[in-house]
Amino acid sequence: MKILFVTDLYPINNEEIAKALFYFVQEWQKQGHEVEVIRANFVLNTLIRGRKIKKQNIYYENGTKIYNLNYYTPFWFNVKRKLPKDFSIKNYDVVISHMPCGALMANKLLKKNKIKYICAVHASDIVVLKSIKYFLFRKKLKQAYLNADKIAARSATLQQKIEEVLPEVQDKTFVAYSGIDDKLIETELQPKKFNQEILKISTAASLIKRKNIDIIIKALALIPYKFEFTIIGDGNQRKYLEHLVKKYRLYGKIFFTGKIERSKVINELRKSDIFILVSDNETYGISYLEAMVTGNIVIAKKNDGIDGILQNGQNAFLINPDKYELKQCLEKIYSMKEKDLEIIKEHSSETIKNLSASKSAESYIENIMN
Repeated sequence: MKILFVTDLYPINNEEIAKALFYFVQEWQKQGHEVEVIRANFVLNTLIRGRKIKKQNIYYENGTKIYNLNYYTPFWFNVKRKLPKDFSIKNYDVVISHMPCGALMANKLLKKNKIKYICAVHASDIVVLKSIKYFLFRKKLKQAYLNADKIAARSATLQQKIEEVLPEVQDKTFVAYSGIDDKLIETELQPKKFNQEILKISTAASLIKRKNIDIIIKALALIPYKFEFTIIGDGNQRKYLEHLVKKYRLYGKIFFTGKIERSKVINELRKSDIFILVSDNETYGISYLEAMVTGNIVIAKKNDGIDGILQNGQNAFLINPDKYELKQCLEKIYSMKEKDLEIIKEHSSETIKNLSASKSAESYIENIMN
């Protein structure tokens, strides 16, 4: 099957862009499908998100052909003019779009062509569909979903949200979970003894407001137990977070790694027993899966992207992003018997075995074809 994948969230030349969609494409190619990518960038949106504008050109990444296209208006006019003259949408069996820019671009390209169209739902799509400040895009984004043959929600929570926002699409949604590298599951998934003498805690995220890293620091300031907290990542909230460490006199207990390579992220996660990330508007979060595969007990936000994969008290803990609620959760974990902690970790291991990149990519295609 020949697939055209349209999004603005696809890395070129090892850019610091989330690789969840990249993994889907790579796995599909391994499974025998031919995939080409259009990276459709609305320049203003790219700048607002703090990314560099990459030169408009055709790139190749791990054997994948990528059309990197930059638009100064949000796909209002003839979007084909930036593509090579020999490009034809009719050459593809299916078009898959991810993120609002991808959906707007794909819907414009397809027009009346009778090619199967799959439109994915991320947290940012729900924001655009619900917020009046995005009125310029909302109507066209809604039309993309209505035109789609199927809708791939990136989590069970997002499936519920898109069906609430657009009840007309309820009969054509499915969940398209991401997976992590099969090799990671093979090499990392092994027993790890929980250290109850000192709570070893980690998080991995962009240090921006909606990630709620400040709530973790404020909660840790309230607990009487020994702990070490490693913050993996960087961002515009770092100075504020460092200020909180100083304010609560948590020197020697909280450590910042800055932005580090993915392999080093895994190394850091190996050292911790508890992973906390209680973000707002999280689409899914590969970091949760990486934490699970390295033997961490995960604490995440309830009713958000990862909720559904994670079950409170079964394979993880789900809370509201509140310092007192997080404090209570940490106290509960600290006081649990070792055998009860091991049961949660065993359930977590069983969950992650079914979330390999290859299985997730295969499931995505099966849902498209059914």
